[in-house]
Amino acid sequence: MSDRAASPRTVVERYNYELWNDQNYAVADQIIGAEIIRNTPGGRTVLTHEQAVARVQDLWATVQNVHFRLLQIVADAELCSIVYQADIVNHDGTQDFIAAIEVFRVVEGRIVEVWNPCTYDHDRWPELAPERNA
Repeated sequence: MSDRAASPRTVVERYNYELWNDQNYAVADQIIGAEIIRNTPGGRTVLTHEQAVARVQDLWATVQNVHFRLLQIVADAELCSIVYQADIVNHDGTQDFIAAIEVFRVVEGRIVEVWNPCTYDHDRWPELAPERNA
């Protein structure tokens, strides 16, 4: 590890854009810790590095495409919060959307903890929703 690890913002951007969007699983060795603690209201799950990568691979196996967009990013020396939308195309061509907010803890350039909702809103953030007729 170099003296200067990647910033939490850079790590979280790489996690979403390179690992999730591009399915670049090799990048996980650079940005995911030996374990990731996943916190949800009422629960906590500890994933090994391998389980965290498998989680991405498993979702991709169930869909035709998934594309994350980070709408807002706020970061400090250890935490990075994102407002994101994932646009999903299922194997049958139907679309789904996940809109959520997550907070990541990054230590020495690797994601080691994340907080997110226990359920996801399957809809779009207003700025990404198509105009609806009143």
